[in-house]
Amino acid sequence: MTLQQACYHILAPASEATHFKRASRLFDFCLVVIITVNVAAMMLETIPDISQAWLVKLHTIEIISVVLFAVEYVLRVYSSASDPNIINRASTPAGSAKAGSPWQKRWHYIKSPMAIIDLMAILPFFLSMFLVFDLRILRIFRVLRILKIGRYSRSIQTLVDVVRSEAHSLIAALSVLMLFTVIAATCIYYIEHNAQPEVFSSIPASLWWAVVTLTTVGYGDAVPITSLGKVFGGFITIMGICFYALPAGILSSSYTGKMQLKRDRFKDTVRTALDDGVLSEHDAHHIERVRGLLDLDEEEAHLIIRLLQHHHNGKSKDE
Repeated sequence: MTLQQACYHILAPASEATHFKRASRLFDFCLVVIITVNVAAMMLETIPDISQAWLVKLHTIEIISVVLFAVEYVLRVYSSASDPNIINRASTPAGSAKAGSPWQKRWHYIKSPMAIIDLMAILPFFLSMFLVFDLRILRIFRVLRILKIGRYSRSIQTLVDVVRSEAHSLIAALSVLMLFTVIAATCIYYIEHNAQPEVFSSIPASLWWAVVTLTTVGYGDAVPITSLGKVFGGFITIMGICFYALPAGILSSSYTGKMQLKRDRFKDTVRTALDDGVLSEHDAHHIERVRGLLDLDEEEAHLIIRLLQHHHNGKSKDE
């Protein structure tokens, strides 16, 4: 195995690595610890007393973290050429010498969402060393480092898959929300402008009231005072409960369907292993690996296994 392949398996999440699983698991743990420490240091910097007392230590943590994240990013780009899951979509002619080359695979990885998050987590720090850079922008981009944990969370990956699969439905629902928000802002402007010209000074300014009312937050900084405005505000609040529940319903339904699909796949795996009537050690190891890949709860998985074993034994006795 080449150094490039070894780096790929170690840097990959332990649940996906086929080699060096122990090293991959150790790397995952260390990286999660570094991310957690880095985010904690970023939060402590906003406390004046701690920031002044631990200025050097917090800055040292930042430098060490950025160096480690930079090395990790470079190694991920380098080893991505060994990723068998990257399908080359380059426009080079089939059969050409460049088709499916390591650099094309690396470019495909660089454009991936997780690679962009990795790059944005370190790039502002290095830019600030050579360019006049707003430190507030640097601090904002440091928050992206916590998203790196998403690479090791199956639940977050499932949620991302749900958002991706329901993108068209979510866009349609959000379009309806935006349209309804603009309509609400326009109506309340014409209803309340004469009574409160400083609060509802324009339709864009009225958008704030429309958003907080439709989301039923109601901060109270902008409220209608006319009778018609109050009636309209109540109507908008009720409609907001209906309209703003659409995206949540879409995500909830799709997420539930995804989890049910994972359970069905796990059940199929267990049924296949029980075909011969005996659950061998090899079968148990394979089932446990599948459970980890599907991110199923261990207790729930064991319950499914016991139920299927009981069903299989009962079926065998009937025959």
